[in-house]
Order: sequence, then C-alpha cells, then structure tokens
Amino acid sequence: MNKAEAISNAVMSTKLNQGRREGLELGIIKVSRSMLKDNLPLEMISKYTGLSIEKLEELKKEQE
Repeated sequence: MNKAEAISNAVMSTKLNQGRREGLELGIIKVSRSMLKDNLPLEMISKYTGLSIEKLEELKKEQE
C-alpha cells in the first residue's frame, strides 16, 4: 500500500466512524424525545440516555 492509499483509507475510516457517532446521537435524541413525550422525569431520561438535563430541557422546549 502506498502513501496515498494509506491516507485515503485513514480518511474513509474517520468518515465512517464519524457517521456512526452521528447516527448514534440521532437515535439517542429520538428516544429522548419519545421519553419526554411520555412525560418521564428528566433525571430518568438523563440516566438512561447520557444526555444532560440542559439538553433535555432544550429538546422539551422544541416539542412545545
């Protein structure tokens, strides 16, 4: 493998990992919105999703 191929592979790997992280974050936000819709306590949602109370309050305001 030459230097250009190695760089290309590294870039592709980075992009793939970034896409996975973004997809995971979107999934967590989607679940959090469902939990907020069901009026679950913010502390519980935060515990299970890892999102901050502040972020959950933002999501809650968006739903109003």
